[in-house]
Amino acid sequence: MRQNLSRKLQSVVKVLTVSDAPDYEQPWQSHGPANSTGSGAIIQTERGLRVITNGHVVQNQVFVELRRFGSSRKFVAEVEGVSHECDLALLRVRKDEFFEGAEPIELGTLPALGDAVTVCGYPIGGDRLSLTQGVVSRIEVSAYAHSQRPLLSVQIDAAVNSGNSGGPVFKGDKIIGIAFQALDESQNIAYAIALPIIQHFLKDLAAGRSGQFPSLGVVWQRLESDSHRRSLGLKKQEGGSLVVAVAFEGSAWGILQAGDVLLAIDGEPIGTDGTVLLRAGELVDHSYRITQQHIGAPVKISVLRDKQRFDVVVPLRGPSLLVPEDQYDIKPTYFVFGGLLFAPLSRDYLKSWGHEWWKTAPNELVAIYENHVRTPERQDVVILQKVLADKVNQGYHEYENHIVVSVDGIPIRNIVELVAVTESGTGPFYTVGLKDGQRIVLERNKSKERLDIILERYNVRFDRSTDLRRRKPKLKALPKASAKKPVAEKPAAKKPAAKKPAAEKPAKRRAASTR
Repeated sequence: MRQNLSRKLQSVVKVLTVSDAPDYEQPWQSHGPANSTGSGAIIQTERGLRVITNGHVVQNQVFVELRRFGSSRKFVAEVEGVSHECDLALLRVRKDEFFEGAEPIELGTLPALGDAVTVCGYPIGGDRLSLTQGVVSRIEVSAYAHSQRPLLSVQIDAAVNSGNSGGPVFKGDKIIGIAFQALDESQNIAYAIALPIIQHFLKDLAAGRSGQFPSLGVVWQRLESDSHRRSLGLKKQEGGSLVVAVAFEGSAWGILQAGDVLLAIDGEPIGTDGTVLLRAGELVDHSYRITQQHIGAPVKISVLRDKQRFDVVVPLRGPSLLVPEDQYDIKPTYFVFGGLLFAPLSRDYLKSWGHEWWKTAPNELVAIYENHVRTPERQDVVILQKVLADKVNQGYHEYENHIVVSVDGIPIRNIVELVAVTESGTGPFYTVGLKDGQRIVLERNKSKERLDIILERYNVRFDRSTDLRRRKPKLKALPKASAKKPVAEKPAAKKPAAKKPAAEKPAKRRAASTR
């Protein structure tokens, strides 16, 4: 077996990336090029030989190179597919000589607890291949640091350090996971992307799909209280999860409703703690049954509503969130008028407050990110990010990070509508209503006249981001009001413990990406 593994080591590669991350404080520009390294593995796909690695290894990439084990030559690679949700990417090298003598590494099966594993990669502390060994200590659904999505992962007690990201985790001579994050403030607690997630990703790419993972789109509560279960009409030994809210434009919008009890997913019973059976003796969060499906697939949900039992079929969609989680390979959205810089609130913007942004960012914005949900009336959280000082906006230069609720008296649901209302206005004054009751009033014609001067002064090439230039904003009628609200699929009172990068760790235990 050791000889077989030695042959497979020839197919473990080093990934060298030049990236250029956007600047969310100055959303019209980027931070400039930065270099980083990671690891990868040569595998056989339906399209031929490819290299699989982590999505965060090539995030915001502008140039990628690969170097084989035992070789000094670097080959240019291109990103053929990436899913930042599951933190995986597939790289292609067009020169066949890169793969000469390489034996593609086969995918194995989901390991058992206690199985011995070997982690291979190119971590810090040296330039050549490194191997560390450990055992599988846990298999569960946990938040991926790169995307905050709760997906199946394998916890191992092998040392995984910066640079190991994307490296294969072997059981024998087959891959059982891809190393991607480690737990901060701990020793030898690391995580690998579980094999079912890898297979889902590869199947999506082979079918021409984006590699997105569906979400049921509900806020739910555990039903571990006997009295609570009895009040809902549940049987003594029966489990289930209580729906607290349903996501606007999420999978279950218009199908499930607050107060429903989810009894089973595709016939698999849900426990009182919100878990389903992974395999004999092992339970995982019930979201695993959803994320193992593909976007557009139907799933049967058994429901208890008003003490009546029935089944519904839910066509699956991706997550529907009020405040987007970390985004990559795209430019920030923004709009400038009269020197007022508007942008949708995002986790990326909150992270601009530094390593402990959840402490230093404005409390109101952090609370919205953590607790608020998307509704038909509020599809983005549009903020007045700052004011680009000019005589046309004199008196408002210190305004920043205010939530916008209206423009010219018209309620604003998202930034596309803000642009549409701004450009369709005809009155002499341009009025922005803020959540705290304050108003900003500019002269409309002077704001238009001064716009080019303001943009040139602050080296802003366009008054809006690329995505807003591509689409012509139109005002639409407000959807019918509903009590249903969206958020990622998670308990209402207790969020899953997200494992976040070391650079953004909360006070207690968190996991870090190992790029």
